[in-house]
Amino acid sequence: MLSPPSSYSNGQCVDPLTIVQYNLYYTNPNLTPFLDYLEKNEIDLVVLQETAPWHGDRFMELIDKYPYQFGGTPGLGYPSGQMIISKQPLNLKAQNTPAGHYMISGVWQSSKHRPVSLYTAHPPSPRSEQLWHERNALIGSLERLSDYSPYADTLIIGDFNLSANTRRFTDAYQDYHTAPLQSWPREIKGLPIPSFSRIAIDHLWIRNTESPSLFICKREVLSQFSGSDHSAVVTYLSERQYKTSNK
Repeated sequence: MLSPPSSYSNGQCVDPLTIVQYNLYYTNPNLTPFLDYLEKNEIDLVVLQETAPWHGDRFMELIDKYPYQFGGTPGLGYPSGQMIISKQPLNLKAQNTPAGHYMISGVWQSSKHRPVSLYTAHPPSPRSEQLWHERNALIGSLERLSDYSPYADTLIIGDFNLSANTRRFTDAYQDYHTAPLQSWPREIKGLPIPSFSRIAIDHLWIRNTESPSLFICKREVLSQFSGSDHSAVVTYLSERQYKTSNK
């Protein structure tokens, strides 16, 4: 099986929306470089997995730049370890599955001044047959939930613990476009893993129909952050330019 690339680009990025996703790793002690990156760069949306409560406290340092957040509040906590911060308004809710895993769904009011349906999840790693079934069930549940998206621009984001080199990945979310990148494992017990051994499990899908206005124009692995076995991934979404008639 071919290793996925570390970057994707179709050369058509024009004033893009920028989304960063990162599995922080619950015991990650070194968030400062990542926080500095978010502070210095114009990121519209940040989707986090394996967020510990003290991680959430650190992200509050960015509240002036990212005033909207989901996760970390009393009564909600971090559903399945997830937290989302944004420069634009969020209207999200968490839904529990029978196995106890949470899906997050709702609306992100993007800087393009149009609502985007947003769905996130962190299915369990299939380390046992039971967890394998739970992962697959959660992926299916999220697909059925996203079928009811009220908006043409629909995003599904998260660490799905599903390699892009599998039939299940190919069959999932067939109405969506994605660009798998080699994001895991970055390291194991502090030892670096060569890029040819890494797989794509941190995914972003965007609905691929005739009517959406956004598409993936560029996607890159951010390998400069340490402390997690995942690399962060940045995705750029550009606005589709429709030709207008001269009549």
